Amino acid sequence: MPNKSECSDGTLVTQATIDRNYAKARQKKYAGITCVLPCESCGQPSNDNDHTIAQARCKVIGKTELIWDPKNFPRSCRQCHREWESYKSGAWLKHGNRDERLAYLKKHDPDGYTMIIEFTENTEGIVL
Repeated sequence: MPNKSECSDGTLVTQATIDRNYAKARQKKYAGITCVLPCESCGQPSNDNDHTIAQARCKVIGKTELIWDPKNFPRSCRQCHREWESYKSGAWLKHGNRDERLAYLKKHDPDGYTMIIEFTENTEGIVL
């Protein structure tokens, strides 16, 4: 029996279903777009798949459906993707979509939001 991940409504989904739903959501979000769009963080060409709440984290918190939520995968360049994932560097603080990402995180993963905010305040001395 394949491993299954839980959605917030209790539904269990396989990785194949996750992949299918994510592919459909990306296709719908970018339907008809034939050019490279700018990274929502810095404006450079977007060339990477990114999630505000990482796919693994969505599974851990029992909200697997966030993987295919279009609001959870902003357009990113590789550099901004790395900076967001490596939040301890503080580089994400300069991202143009920082506030939108933090709002999404706060709404859907309050514990993850608190962890990032507390780390940032303690190490960077910045209060968001």
